[in-house]
Amino acid sequence: MPQLDRLSVVLPVLNERDNLAEIVPELCDVLSREVAEFEILVVDDSSTDGTDALLAQLSRSDTRVRYIRRDGKEPSLPMSINDGVEAAQYNHVAWMDADGSMPPAMFRDLISSYRSDTATNVIVVGSRFVNGGGFKGIETVGETRLWQVVRNLRDSNDSLSAVFLSRMLNRYLWLTLDRFCRDLASGFIIARRDDVRSIGLIGSYGDYCVRFLYLAHKLGLTVREVPYVCLVRRHGYSKTGTTLWGLIKRGVPYVMLPIRIRRIALLGR
Repeated sequence: MPQLDRLSVVLPVLNERDNLAEIVPELCDVLSREVAEFEILVVDDSSTDGTDALLAQLSRSDTRVRYIRRDGKEPSLPMSINDGVEAAQYNHVAWMDADGSMPPAMFRDLISSYRSDTATNVIVVGSRFVNGGGFKGIETVGETRLWQVVRNLRDSNDSLSAVFLSRMLNRYLWLTLDRFCRDLASGFIIARRDDVRSIGLIGSYGDYCVRFLYLAHKLGLTVREVPYVCLVRRHGYSKTGTTLWGLIKRGVPYVMLPIRIRRIALLGR
């Protein structure tokens, strides 16, 4: 069984101050119960909302909270995660969104699944699209009525169009990429640091995770999915697009993504 007693959690952020004020203490509480040692690396893509002042306060209160600012670097979600992975001091790393959509309490299930797996090299994925998972407050995938979805999103800053486009794109990726993982765009991951560094995180905001998981699969790593219900963001606005046209433009590149990823795998990356 894989050993996991020390964990580095990477939070890539851009203007998520209000969410971090809640999520970081929650993560500290959960992780202190689950692993012997941990650290939280907040990797900031040049926020302008006072994130730096908040993290200075949080890191003074708890030295396990570390702040990495990407000043002078091109804004990039995968590169933010890469910077956190490179700075991590433990052999296992995790990353998640910092908008409140991924409940910190879910680390109990992810860590438990990782520890109980019989595979030598395993990647655990928090999954919205397996039995027991859900998307933006939709508690039962495929069974929640439309009016319930609308009600869940009504008082949030999340988009109904984004919910259904994401569901459609993930279904497409599942059907075209070996059907080994239903939530290839998850972004809620636990893995060995060496495996992440070896495979690499490349691409854009939406496709880096698809590339990473597919290449890991092709290299023989075991990908396990653990269900979780993805919630509406707690504060602020989504960075994935706010208009239907913007969402469609972001989604179009996914149509060719399986072909590009397969070519990368055939060429040995």
